[in-house]
Amino acid sequence: MKHKFVKIRIEKTILKQAREIFQVNEKMLEQYIDLLLEWNGKINLVSRNVSRETVREHIIHSLLPIPLNFPDKHPEWIDAGTGGGLPGIPLAICRHDLKWILNDNIRKKMKAVDDIIYRLELDNCRTLAKSISLVNLNPNTGIVTKHAFKIPDLLRLLGKSSWETILIWKGTADAEKEIQHSGKQLNVTIYEFNFGEKEPFYEGKGLVLIER
Repeated sequence: MKHKFVKIRIEKTILKQAREIFQVNEKMLEQYIDLLLEWNGKINLVSRNVSRETVREHIIHSLLPIPLNFPDKHPEWIDAGTGGGLPGIPLAICRHDLKWILNDNIRKKMKAVDDIIYRLELDNCRTLAKSISLVNLNPNTGIVTKHAFKIPDLLRLLGKSSWETILIWKGTADAEKEIQHSGKQLNVTIYEFNFGEKEPFYEGKGLVLIER
């Protein structure tokens, strides 16, 4: 099936802006890192031996949609397959004006995320412990997901839900292959990170915006 497909290169100024957003919200984001690593010692939320610096970079990675103005598309977002709260919790901290639903079907992870939300006193997000396939979505709720699903699998799980926007953190090469295997006609924009050799964390990565 033929998809409407566009590629856009994102320059390092966007990464700079995401890091500035981190600095503005540094106190709460560092508290989130503390809580995430504390819980990670009990259950596997991120890689067991991950460094604090790497977690911090994952958070900055999670904030990249903000300088691109993607969150403004919807008043409410659901983070499908959130795991330990990425990207949903950093986005909820930095865009407190929007509502965020953190969704995962692994209940012990949702227990950890519930505790993190409570201790951060985040009143603009809540958890939902069930498969995304069982969530009643409406067009006013956008979907974000960070390395949790292959694109055809997520679309299959969403079924006939009336979603309008999906924003996916994914390697750009994988995204192109997965889109070609999707049976639904999609409007796809791949935002490729062009941050240079000094930013190896972001090499080959991007954001995939799917609309219909």
